[in-house]
Amino acid sequence: MYPAAVALCALILGLTAAEAPGAGVLSAAAAGGLFVLHRTALALGVTAVLVAGLFFIPDAMQSASYWADLLMVATAASFPRRLAPAFLQASRWSWLLAMVSGSLALCLHFILPGIAANISVVVASICASFVGAGIARHLAVVDARLLAWGDGGLVEVTRDLLLGRITSGMLHDLAQPLNVISMANANMDYIIGRLDIDDENRQQLKERVKRIASHTEGAAAILSLFRWFGRDGHDGDGQLTVRSALERAVAATKSSMRHHGVSIHLRGNALDHLVPVQHGALEMMAVASLLSAFASFVDSEGKKLRGDVLLHASMTPGHVVVTVECTDSDGKPLPSHRIDEATLWLVEQVARDAASDFRCLVRNRQPVRFIIRLGRYDI
Repeated sequence: MYPAAVALCALILGLTAAEAPGAGVLSAAAAGGLFVLHRTALALGVTAVLVAGLFFIPDAMQSASYWADLLMVATAASFPRRLAPAFLQASRWSWLLAMVSGSLALCLHFILPGIAANISVVVASICASFVGAGIARHLAVVDARLLAWGDGGLVEVTRDLLLGRITSGMLHDLAQPLNVISMANANMDYIIGRLDIDDENRQQLKERVKRIASHTEGAAAILSLFRWFGRDGHDGDGQLTVRSALERAVAATKSSMRHHGVSIHLRGNALDHLVPVQHGALEMMAVASLLSAFASFVDSEGKKLRGDVLLHASMTPGHVVVTVECTDSDGKPLPSHRIDEATLWLVEQVARDAASDFRCLVRNRQPVRFIIRLGRYDI
């Protein structure tokens, strides 16, 4: 219903743009909304009707506002959707600048003569489409039905959220039998040491005990990852640094990478920087980045690709900057894989609460996929 209403507004206001340039600017804002809502068919339909209007509406051919509106709607239908996250992650000051610039340009359209007036209304339409896209994205966040932009919609996201809610109780239930197994294994080792058997059989039994102990410790480590995920703390007395947060993120996501052709590297001069109040937020942002980055190592035909994921942490005067880069075995950038909008918005809120910034970049010619900026508390 929402996309259809936005398309209808864009159409009606666009058809009146030749006589009322202000209506054309509003139509351009609606075109920006169609782009964000991923309604290519509706945008194409509005474009087709506006093209037909060029031949039936008086003065449409000579109206800069009409042509600007037609251009914005056509752009909404043809602009690559994979660029939407990067396009809409502009600085908050850019939205204010677009609103002020668009308003001034619309006023100048009615003041200036000739070609200057035409240029002004085109600028106003471009600014309006940008602002309209931002408003539509905000409404999409408020209304969860519009937020379901991914292939699986909100069902997959909701399932993951609820799974996280029930995991804490399940971890407690799982820890109890794990403790029993650990104690039983220790008792078995004690008994084996006192059995009257030959050395070969004793050695075989001890190897099995060691194997059980190793798997038990691994399961306990996984339980610890679950228990402390996204929290500013961990088992033991280690310091909460950028390195420990990234290492926990790597450990939590390594099971999601189903083939062994991908190597993960941690580098940079900020790995030992303390982040006691941002440790959990950094871990969550890193996990979201890695899960999306791993998808780049499977092509459209399902073929597994070999390569490297680099987590690079550097220091600036005001931030700790962590970049996530994906390259193939030859060191060339891999095609990017867009993170779903629901997860992106949720992680952005986590970053905002931690005085940080999380950005998803869609650039096939550059290896950087994500940029995480943590505000420094030591300055």
